[in-house]
Amino acid sequence: MTENPPSAATPEAATPEGADPSMEDILASIRRILNEEDAPDGEAPQPADDDVLVLDRSMMVPSTDARAAEAVVDTEPSAPEMEAATSPDPIEPPAPTPDLVAPEAAAAAASSVGSLVRTLAAGRATQVYSGGPTLEDMVRAELRPLLKEWLDTNLPPVVERLVRAEIERVVGRAVP
Repeated sequence: MTENPPSAATPEAATPEGADPSMEDILASIRRILNEEDAPDGEAPQPADDDVLVLDRSMMVPSTDARAAEAVVDTEPSAPEMEAATSPDPIEPPAPTPDLVAPEAAAAAASSVGSLVRTLAAGRATQVYSGGPTLEDMVRAELRPLLKEWLDTNLPPVVERLVRAEIERVVGRAVP
């Protein structure tokens, strides 16, 4: 950027280098600026530079309203588009995944649990209490800690083994 040499009208030219401008110089500068602003449009002072950029209408950028009007698009779908949107192709249901347990094993387990429930229901209906614990209650009380210990020891490995086998089966089926 080039600097213009200071003119004689500016306070900097009237004062020596490094000296502060006097109050009169500052006021004169303010008056000069105010007079330039108050001048009518026809009498505006000409800039000192001849590098004036002249703009014409071809250089104007269209306003945002004009751009927005150009960007408006018909959002109403046509009749063929509407038919295509309302009648999509049916989606094929996913292939059924095999159950974790084979149907024969599930049926056998359900049968065993069913017979156990029937036996317990029949046994409770025919029980006669004489006021004290029965032999069944004593056996149940003795077996409960043993069953808890066995489950604590064996249940996690059994579950882990079954889950691992199922994961391997699913992964093996997914990888061709």
